[in-house]
Amino acid sequence: MENKLATLLDLLRAFEAAAPLSLVACCGARDSLDALVAAAVGVQHCRVWVLHADMSEREVEATVRDYRAATQPDLAAEQQQAEQQEQQAGGEGAGQAGEAGGRRRRGAGDASPRQGEQAAAEPPFVAVLATTDAGLRAVPKDLLPLSPTLLISYDLPPRKELYLRRIQSVLGSRASAARGCRRIAVNFAVAGQLEEFRQVEEWAEKPIEGMPVHVADIFAGA
Repeated sequence: MENKLATLLDLLRAFEAAAPLSLVACCGARDSLDALVAAAVGVQHCRVWVLHADMSEREVEATVRDYRAATQPDLAAEQQQAEQQEQQAGGEGAGQAGEAGGRRRRGAGDASPRQGEQAAAEPPFVAVLATTDAGLRAVPKDLLPLSPTLLISYDLPPRKELYLRRIQSVLGSRASAARGCRRIAVNFAVAGQLEEFRQVEEWAEKPIEGMPVHVADIFAGA
């Protein structure tokens, strides 16, 4: 655990040179998540969002929307505009209560473009969304994939279904890769996990390369 945390902190500090940059870190258990978050929030240029099974659906959705607004402000604004138009169209002919609900929705949506403008004025940062597998499963499908710069499997997935969910929910499908979208995954393994690591390689259907000496080389050719 301590070795993985040290490696994670080294990566986060090295990523400062590549900022702005976004990543999703997947953990297999709440203990790992708590340790990761406690370490990441201490890195000066990082902003951290957290998902786990104890959050309500509303909290999960709000967290993911805030993360997307910070990392993909243009995409978030477009999605919110489409939702507002759909809400407005659905509210035509509705009663006063429905109109009030639409106003509340528009009021909430108006905040995100300003958040995007504010984020653009801030120094570049590394956006970290830390989640358990259960937290990732709770993300609404219309907010997937999360599309960060890279996925970090802080804990190796014990089952193929978890591996596939991480890849598809975070990075998107292989079709998105064919369209030129970057799909970078970093897997953390500790001593004694060679068998588990080889299993992940088999699921990935290609060899997993070792971490380059220069962190920036992770993005070479991506």
